Amino acid sequence: MIYLDNAAAAETDRETAEYFARMLVECGANQEAGHKEGRRLRRLIADAEIRLSRALTDSPDYRVLWCGSGTEAFHIFSTCIGRGRIVSSRLEHPALTAALKRLDPAFHTLGCDRRSGRLIPEEGNWDIAAFHLVQSETGIIQDPADLFPAVPGAVRFLDAVQAAGKMPLPGCADIIAVSGNKFGSPGCGALLVDPRWKGAEAFCERAEKMRKEQYLAGRMIPAAILTCAAAAEKRRADRDACLRRTTELNRELREKCLVLGLRPTIPGENASPFILHLLAPGYQGAVLVRMLSEEGVVIASGSACASETRTPSPALTALGYGPRDAFSGLRISFGFDTSTEDVKNLLSSLEKVLKKY
Repeated sequence: MIYLDNAAAAETDRETAEYFARMLVECGANQEAGHKEGRRLRRLIADAEIRLSRALTDSPDYRVLWCGSGTEAFHIFSTCIGRGRIVSSRLEHPALTAALKRLDPAFHTLGCDRRSGRLIPEEGNWDIAAFHLVQSETGIIQDPADLFPAVPGAVRFLDAVQAAGKMPLPGCADIIAVSGNKFGSPGCGALLVDPRWKGAEAFCERAEKMRKEQYLAGRMIPAAILTCAAAAEKRRADRDACLRRTTELNRELREKCLVLGLRPTIPGENASPFILHLLAPGYQGAVLVRMLSEEGVVIASGSACASETRTPSPALTALGYGPRDAFSGLRISFGFDTSTEDVKNLLSSLEKVLKKY
């Protein structure tokens, strides 16, 4: 099988899987228990928080709030941040959009440049600003250093789920959401809270109360926490080389897909090298995905969370595409070990299914 749906869930490599299995055996107690084993696990988890912060942000100082996924991170953020005027965009992940709507059903959305997908900064008096770093469907990269200065005084929230472990994270956000599921760690995510933010202490206290007193969030098992930190360190050690390798694979695939009549949605210079989003005019993306899966090639037609909906992609409609084009989308998302041979086999299978369609 050629797996190229890593934006939905990154494959866990053997080394990380074996580490996770070992931690399940060695760290099976409850870290909140009062006995010696509980205290040992609390020390290991405190160390894991420093390791995760350093691996993802190059700083050991971020406060870490563990959770099960990016979706749960969005839920914790929206529950603990307090109400206020919100600015975001129509390009956000559906889970973040849903979380923001629970706070403010009519939150303000920025416009975007339809060619590049970049959000257009807009000055305003908002309390919360929430944006993605890498758009989950198209791979558009935003520049928070352009967006956040336009909203002085707002809490700056950054969805880095598709960026963490793959590229440097900027230091201009107050709260950053990440997911180990996207960089090869099973079942763990986190909110990284900048201690320099004046609201950091109160936010973290509300998050702890949400879990320990209100029981509105779960407790991550130690094995998942420790594996998430270890996987982040592994990704950091190989990050620069992996970026170069994946950028070249993406460029090669982008060029060869043009020959097949597939159009890149976003210019390469504006997109993450780990995601290549294409339009297949005259085809249904979901049908092509199913046909490719029969050939042993796994890609997606869009965000996994919206794979069964009958409405066109909100991200693509925000970029100005009509329903016909929006339903023709294909998302190819590279893994950390995707090879040139994988790309060749994908192209061969694509050519085959386009002829059979």
